[in-house]
Amino acid sequence: MAEKYPWLVRQEEAEGHEVGNHTYHHVNLTKIKPALVQTEVRACDEVIRSALGHGAALLRPPGGQYNAHTVDATREVGYTTVLWTDDPGDYESPGAELILQRTLRDVSNGGIILLHDGIDQTIEILPRLFRYLRAKGYELVTAGELIRRTQS
Repeated sequence: MAEKYPWLVRQEEAEGHEVGNHTYHHVNLTKIKPALVQTEVRACDEVIRSALGHGAALLRPPGGQYNAHTVDATREVGYTTVLWTDDPGDYESPGAELILQRTLRDVSNGGIILLHDGIDQTIEILPRLFRYLRAKGYELVTAGELIRRTQS
């Protein structure tokens, strides 16, 4: 997607969002050899670099599928693997209200909510989700910022 929409990647970063690596072909990393894991990560990194002038630091493996070999392989090419704590299943397009309900049910301090781009129902609930979270005292930060805060 970053290759198809580099202007959107630049806009995301300009608005304070963190751009991460999700592999080039969106493959199950546990089903391929570590060298191919690195090829997938590097290929996506090249696209990100082309759009932004620099690479990313974080990788979310497609489907959350990872093992010790994939974590080691991605670390060797300079990436930190990041997963999530809350998955409302928006990729199934269950309806905006259900996505919002599931997200609010599971939200927690220090949590990472998994939401996907290009899903109209997800886009629809974002303003209400953000208002609710802020009203409850949550601060919305990038995954990188969350990691930095927990390490200090």
